[in-house]
Amino acid sequence: MNELKLKIATQDYVIYQYFPEGEGKPGEIKITIGNDDASVISHAEEDNSAGRYAYRAIKAVKDCVERKVFPMEFIQAWV
Repeated sequence: MNELKLKIATQDYVIYQYFPEGEGKPGEIKITIGNDDASVISHAEEDNSAGRYAYRAIKAVKDCVERKVFPMEFIQAWV
């Protein structure tokens, strides 16, 4: 599970903070709007499994960019 919080949204990109399991020091990801470029600005303190949480956060935010909907906060869960 990731808790995601919008940090910055411009016409060119969005930056979200992600909190693995909803706690600890967050990581940050950036998605460029229009070309889907994604980057990890920083890994979360709890993201010690080869960036698994960052990868999943990128996927969730890319879906938001595709829909042009940028929630201030949301939970991403998977099975």
